Amino acid sequence: MEYVKKTAKEITTHAIEVIEKIDAEQVSKMIDTIVNSDCVFIVGTGRSELVGKAFAMRLMHLGFTVHVVGDVTTPAIKEADCLIAISGSGETRTVALAAETANEVNAKVIGITGNIESSLAESLDVIIEIKSKTKQPWKHYTSKVLKGHYDDLTPMGTLFEDSTHLFLDGLIAEFMALLGKKEIDLKRRHAIIEK
Repeated sequence: MEYVKKTAKEITTHAIEVIEKIDAEQVSKMIDTIVNSDCVFIVGTGRSELVGKAFAMRLMHLGFTVHVVGDVTTPAIKEADCLIAISGSGETRTVALAAETANEVNAKVIGITGNIESSLAESLDVIIEIKSKTKQPWKHYTSKVLKGHYDDLTPMGTLFEDSTHLFLDGLIAEFMALLGKKEIDLKRRHAIIEK
């Protein structure tokens, strides 16, 4: 349990610090973009995709029309839609390509990334920067790194993915307040056909 407690504390402390630094204006633009879109598309790969799917589920519970890119029932994206692209590095090929494709049809593109100087960032209308270690090593040496602390217990993209997940869950609460929704409203749209 020693590592469980220590790591959970480090992850949550990091996530809170990161979320406090997110540009509030960009968050407002993200909310407006989602509210004013016909459909919301979400793309990511690996663990970022799992985080995106969790967010897609909650958006559906709130009454939004939402699709996860790659699902067989996902339709074509249109100008009146938006894409949420999640990539820590901002260099995940499939995610950057999805953003480019959304740009081609004039759909709005929201990016969640740890790298605002990436290929993905070039295609974004809204950028949510999650300043965390991704699969790539830390870009800038911090005092912790100089002292030899390399976050081995939060390997690769763990800090980015967990911080993104907490940010998006917080955003759901923001939507609930904005739309006047309660938990009972979300429960009405929860799946009743389950495995």
